[in-house]
Amino acid sequence: MIWLYRLLLPLLGILALPYYAYRMIRRGGYSSKFSYRVGSWPSLPPKKEGTTRLWIQAVSVGELSSLAKLLDALLSDPAIEIVLSGTTSTGLKMASQKYGSRLLAHGPFPLDWLPFSRKVWKKVQPDLVVLVDSELWPEHFQQAKKRKVPIIIINARLSDRTFARLSSPFLKWTHPLIFPPNLSVIAASERQHARWINLNFPSDRVQISGNLKIDAVDRSLISPQTRTNIRKELGFSEENLVVAGISTWPGEEKMLIDLVQSLRLEKISIKLLIIPRHAERRQEIQKVLQTSGVPHHLRTDQKQGPSDSIAYLADTTGEVMTLLQAADFAFMGKSLPPHHGGQNPIEPVALRLPLVMGPNHQNFRETCSDLLANQALLVGENATETHSLLLKLARQPDLRDSMQNNCEEWMQKQGTPSEFTLSYLNKVISKLAHS
Repeated sequence: MIWLYRLLLPLLGILALPYYAYRMIRRGGYSSKFSYRVGSWPSLPPKKEGTTRLWIQAVSVGELSSLAKLLDALLSDPAIEIVLSGTTSTGLKMASQKYGSRLLAHGPFPLDWLPFSRKVWKKVQPDLVVLVDSELWPEHFQQAKKRKVPIIIINARLSDRTFARLSSPFLKWTHPLIFPPNLSVIAASERQHARWINLNFPSDRVQISGNLKIDAVDRSLISPQTRTNIRKELGFSEENLVVAGISTWPGEEKMLIDLVQSLRLEKISIKLLIIPRHAERRQEIQKVLQTSGVPHHLRTDQKQGPSDSIAYLADTTGEVMTLLQAADFAFMGKSLPPHHGGQNPIEPVALRLPLVMGPNHQNFRETCSDLLANQALLVGENATETHSLLLKLARQPDLRDSMQNNCEEWMQKQGTPSEFTLSYLNKVISKLAHS
């Protein structure tokens, strides 16, 4: 079966090349270390005696952020060497800035084709492979199987789409490629655990840790003083009500602008903080603000915002937890049609921020369902209802207070998924060291 995959992959890659080339050019940053993507990683030093080498793959900023506590613990162990790879330019930049000097090596994950994957494997020579969230790479797995290297997927999630595809009789032939005998899984929830079992993955190789993104929140950044300081920096006064648009996608900024304009007609002193998912959309969003006639300010022009601006466009990356402390309630992006999947709600919930999402949050269904059950989240069935829920939060301070308390209670219930995952990895590493 692996040879069928090896034959089909370059053909499919050629067909998809225009689409992915456009995305890479639009996003930018993919030229950095591009040779790594085709297997040209540098030669690494020989493995030290008594040392275990881990190869960890984390696609983007979200996955890398969820590893914060786990990586810090692993990197503090002198008997562990870590090679960290990623896929997106923003994730790779964050890895370099935060962990670069502590890693044995870091760079882009190679394209999952035999010539490239095999070349990197020969250079990295890991003892253990770890992937985060929803990584299923047949050639990567084949190289591990060939070398009898254990593979562990941590914080494992199968999206609705992926689960449906893998459940299809037409794709059952792929199961031996993506479920090799050396693969173990640590699922992010009970629902995800059930999905792996339903795909006939061996139950003795599936554990449940809870969602690692719970532990990704840096609570040291949260304080009343930070809220005061960031409000001043954004040009917001304590009298202003502030709504934040988090990880917004095209069309969602316009909904928030309309919301703010409606509330200001009611004499509510409200300001808008926009934190787009992709900072490179700044010009597109600025045009929407200009067309709507909303006085606004861009963070890349100057951090200090003028007090007479209504909207502040935070067109930077890596500042979400700090910036969001200026908000009184928020909308989570990529949740309104035609967008699909949603974004992770855990960071705003950790900040006790009353949150509204649209109907499309499929990638975080378990988390959102749990938050809804604990009345720590509001979800609209369509764009109109989502807009109405945001209006409701703006007009009802008692509802915002109640949701703040519910957010805090929900966070306290979640435990410490990073500790469970670290314990599991240490057991595997110990076995490797004594084998």
